[in-house]
Amino acid sequence: MSIKALGKQSLIYGIGTILTRIVTFLLLPLYTNVFTTEEYGIYALAYAFTGFVMIAYRYGMDSALMKYYIDAEGENKKTYFTTIFSVQTFTSLIFSLVLFLAAGVLAPIFLGGEHKQLMQFVTIILFLDALWMLPMLILRANEKPRQYISFSLLNVILTMVFNIYLVVFLKMGITGVLVGNIIASGTLLLAILPIIIRNFSFKAVSRSALQEVLKFGLPFFPAGIFTMVMELSDRYLLEWLADTAAVGLYSAGNKLGMFGLLLVMGFNMGWTPYFLKKGKDVDAPQTFARVSTYFLGLVGGFIVLISLWIDQLVQFRIGDATLFGEEFWPSTQVVPTILLGYYFFGFYVLQLPGVFMIKQTKWVPLFRGTGAALTILVNILLIPVFGIIGAASAKAIAFFGMSAAILLFNQKHYPIPYRWRGILFPVVFLLFIITVPMGLGVKMFVSILYPVLWVVFIANHNDRKRLIGLFK
Repeated sequence: MSIKALGKQSLIYGIGTILTRIVTFLLLPLYTNVFTTEEYGIYALAYAFTGFVMIAYRYGMDSALMKYYIDAEGENKKTYFTTIFSVQTFTSLIFSLVLFLAAGVLAPIFLGGEHKQLMQFVTIILFLDALWMLPMLILRANEKPRQYISFSLLNVILTMVFNIYLVVFLKMGITGVLVGNIIASGTLLLAILPIIIRNFSFKAVSRSALQEVLKFGLPFFPAGIFTMVMELSDRYLLEWLADTAAVGLYSAGNKLGMFGLLLVMGFNMGWTPYFLKKGKDVDAPQTFARVSTYFLGLVGGFIVLISLWIDQLVQFRIGDATLFGEEFWPSTQVVPTILLGYYFFGFYVLQLPGVFMIKQTKWVPLFRGTGAALTILVNILLIPVFGIIGAASAKAIAFFGMSAAILLFNQKHYPIPYRWRGILFPVVFLLFIITVPMGLGVKMFVSILYPVLWVVFIANHNDRKRLIGLFK
């Protein structure tokens, strides 16, 4: 696969990822105009819990499926899928039953109140999502991005329709949000059933394959836990060190900041199969360095634009209402800092080939553990002083620490000749935006200045020729 092909697939996967997650953005105007910051805080805590526990449901089997399904040939592909899907179905059912029965105990701890029924709905969502996500990985492994987008679009439409109907028309509040997601996830699982049937055979279950994938995948389990600590623990720390209203305000801003995460995750959909295939080539490190320059330059441009214009976006008027409820307008103050954190996360993702190529996935928990430790420590130090700004700063520092940890490892075991000027260029712009107040005129000037300076000072002659070719 060429860089051009990687760009095409990453674009398609990126659209699919954005479609999957865009429902959270499209429903933000609804939530911020219907819910109070405290009610939205409860919703945010529910989905923070979902994110944490989903790591336990997967325990690294998603990474193992991608690795071994791509490497396998013929019927061996069915062996790996059947084995992983079977064990995932069994363990997910057990996990959900235990959590469902313990919902009354868990709700006050993780949802901040007596919300037993909401916790039970969350356990059902976890079970359904754990199952339909595995066939989606098959589509990625088989390089079928258009089918991937189709299912992603179905998920978005169903979630939006049922959320609007249950929340707006039936006035079911947060319960309506969760019930709508249950219906959407169940329907998607039924729709994707033909892919499961084509790749599944009871005769293909293999004990040796299970041992193989567990050995590879289990190191990703603690790594996943650490990642969720970085992504979601700030909500609980805000709940404990501030209040539920602060969780709601911060979560709304974090949703906006997740534009950066979507760009990274969309790219990663195509990046993982690309570097697994390309990594055996002699010139792979040079190619990875070039991809890093292009991708970080592009991501940097997007997050600079979002950071500059986010206030105008949320205050955009639609008739008598604004896109965000006025109570949520202060949430935008955290967006540039959160985007900076996701930029560092993008640099971390770009460095993963080194770990995969030398088969040292056991180090991944250490890298992510570095980020998790920084998340908790910096949040505890900064939230009491700076509130939601402290939580956003902790996210940026944590992702920087994680990226620095894997960089130190790769420089010794799998060095990649990065162009540091290109990597640091977007960081300088973002820090400028975060620290310097700007009027509309200055924002327009900076918006134009970024791509001009990138082409002039970062791209070399060959880069410019390649970029012209890609656009053509």
